[in-house]
Formats: sequence, structure tokens, C-alpha cells
Amino acid sequence: MASHRIPLVLLACGSFNPITNQHMRLFELARDHMHRTGQYQVVSGIVSPVSDNYGKQGLVLAKHRTAMAKLALQSSNWVTVDEWESQQPDWTETAVTMRRTNQDRGCLNKPLGL
Repeated sequence: MASHRIPLVLLACGSFNPITNQHMRLFELARDHMHRTGQYQVVSGIVSPVSDNYGKQGLVLAKHRTAMAKLALQSSNWVTVDEWESQQPDWTETAVTMRRTNQDRGCLNKPLGL
């Protein structure tokens, strides 16, 4: 039955200032839920930290937040960090990040409808 499931990529955008155990746990909970539906097969998870120009007071530099996220996820075999959003000159809408992730990773080879 798993071969008939729709492949799904989980994407979390945010400051991750810093990334926490709960951020990582959310991926596990979401994956478990989606698998239980019997309709989806989560194929990967992506953490996408915002850029330095997000405007949040006390925001640590993106290069440091990205490095912390990579360290936190180094033992994961399915959740990775995507640096693209963090390297943008301005804050990026989540829909833009989703479209770019869809194009770059060839997710389902179908548009997300955004």
C-alpha cells in the first residue's frame, strides 16, 4: 500500500533562533500523522531559517542559526537545512520559499498550487 501513497516533503520556515528540540519533534509528529492517514509518504523534511533582515529583535546572524540547525539535525537521515531563504537580502514569504523548494527539489514534479 505504501507504493500508492503520495510523496510529501515537510517544510518549516522560521527564525530558528535557536532551533530547539521541539522544532525537531514537530517534524516527527507531522510525519507520523501523515503516514497514519494512509495517503502520504513523507520523503524528507526541510528547515528553512529566515534571512537576517527578518526584523526580529535579537535575531542571531543567519550563518549562525543555519550552523546550529545543521548541528542539531546532523543525526537525522531525513530532515535537512536549506540555506536559500537565509541568504536572501530581504524577508521571503513562505509561499515563495515553497515554490522555490518545489522547483529545486523536483517535489512531485507538480506545482504546489501557490
